[in-house]
Order: sequence, then structure tokens, then C-alpha cells
Amino acid sequence: MDLLLRDRVGTLCEQLSRWPSLRTTIGDGGAEHALTELLALLTGTTDPEGPRVSELIDAIEDACARQGLAGLTSREVGSPGGIPALPPGMSSAPEVMGWTCPLGRCNRVVTPDETAHPPACAAHGPQGRMKPYPPSAS
Repeated sequence: MDLLLRDRVGTLCEQLSRWPSLRTTIGDGGAEHALTELLALLTGTTDPEGPRVSELIDAIEDACARQGLAGLTSREVGSPGGIPALPPGMSSAPEVMGWTCPLGRCNRVVTPDETAHPPACAAHGPQGRMKPYPPSAS
């Protein structure tokens, strides 16, 4: 998947993790099947094909737009609510400086100033949590 698509996946994951009721909105807009297929592709053992992932995200975004939530998976770098930049030297820090996708399927990053606990990963299932960054040495 290309960088833009990974960003869209990360944004969707963030929104689903933050707002569980969004699944109902997506279903009400007619894209429940698209969401189910997308999450299955993301949790699969092989890297999902970019064109299909893009089609599914477009269908989800269209369904949300029909429900009044336009631009669900789009955000510009540096905009309010955008993905925060990681501080320089982060990889050598001994403590957790943030969390990343446990599946390696998106570019979502959550920093400790956003939450004190590992956030949920929508694609990784109801109990799935994002992995700490930097990873522990153990």
C-alpha cells in the first residue's frame, strides 16, 4: 500500500477506535459489508492489495458522507487533528513515546499527550491494542 492509502487506513482506524458508534453510521450508510471486508483484509496474513483497499475505503467514506460525515478518512498533514510528528531521537528513548499499528497496515501514531493508555486498533479486533513505540527490548 502506498503512503496516502496507509494514512487513510490509519485515519479510519483512529475514528473507529475513538467512536465505536461509527460502525452503526457506516452500516446505516450501506457500507457495513465494505467495512467487514476491509478489516478482514487488514488482519490477513498477506499485504492487502492497494486498489481493493482504496475501493473499500472510498465506499466507507461515501456511506459516511451520505450520513453527514464527509471527509472521514482524509486529513492534511499539519492540520488540526493531523498526525503529530514524532520528536527527534525518539527511537533511543527508554520509555514508551507513543503507539503504532500492531499490524503494520497503517501510519497511525498516537502519542502520550493524546492518551495515557495504549489505544485500540479497530482492525485488530475489539481487544486489540496498538503496540508501543519504541518496542521493548524483551
